[in-house]
Amino acid sequence: MSIIETLVEQFPIRKSGKQKEAFRDWFITWAREQGYTAQATTHRGIFHSTNVVVGDPEQAEVVFTAHYDTPAVMPLPNFITPCNVLVYLLYQLLLVPVLLAPPAALAALLGFVLSRLGVEPEAAARVAGFVGFIGVYVMLGIMMFGPANRHNVNDNTSGVAAVMELMQRLPGDQRGKAAFILFDNEEKGMLGSAAYASAHKAVKKEKLLINMDCVGDGENLLFFANRKTRELPCYPRLEAAMAAQTGRNFVMNRMEKCVYPSDQANYRLGVAVCACNQMKVIGYYCDKIHTRKDTVCEQVNLDFLADGLTAFVASL
Repeated sequence: MSIIETLVEQFPIRKSGKQKEAFRDWFITWAREQGYTAQATTHRGIFHSTNVVVGDPEQAEVVFTAHYDTPAVMPLPNFITPCNVLVYLLYQLLLVPVLLAPPAALAALLGFVLSRLGVEPEAAARVAGFVGFIGVYVMLGIMMFGPANRHNVNDNTSGVAAVMELMQRLPGDQRGKAAFILFDNEEKGMLGSAAYASAHKAVKKEKLLINMDCVGDGENLLFFANRKTRELPCYPRLEAAMAAQTGRNFVMNRMEKCVYPSDQANYRLGVAVCACNQMKVIGYYCDKIHTRKDTVCEQVNLDFLADGLTAFVASL
């Protein structure tokens, strides 16, 4: 059984505290069996985040990451067009009325009922407005803490599998160059990666960090790097190692002209990696995530990334 098949079968949902703990225990045991040092580190806050750290990010030349938590099911997919910022923003604006419609309808209905009961219009409007205001926060709470999505193959079981494939393929004499972190609570606002960055300033400011999020569904593997990252001496080696791979289309992008909201944003030298399909006008896109249709992770994508990144580590 492959790594991705094992994850999907044994740990399809990693949302509750118990689900996350069960996965972490299994993963740490697996990592140690592969010859790595691994430990869970908890960062306290409004929402505690427990990241899993493999190796020594302070000493490593490159850090590979993915978030292991999974989201609540959403009424609409989180549709991302990373190279088409206008379409991305328009879609996010489309989500606003979807979010506001239920509490607005409830407030309007309440206002109508109160007015029919003889309540003064001004008082009825205040009550209805308050109920609508609370309703918006209830909807936000449902989006973050609502029923777990049962299908999370691309988001982000694929990223976890890519990290594990890379860990498994790295030769023993190359492993000191790399470290790995599985972040918690990305779905609650990248809290796990933010907490780790706050506690480890050198990693935040000085380490090349390659973050894999939704890498399983799509024939195009996109990398996004900012100017500071592109100026690193090792950056051309990363491009060369990935460009040498076959079976998928490798695309390197400038983050300044793109958008990809994930954990790499908390790091000065962060690189985002995702898989996308492509269509005319819209360009590259990632869909189905946060819905029950998130069921695809192609092994060829994981092989492409693991082999390319293994070659990159060897070149350092």
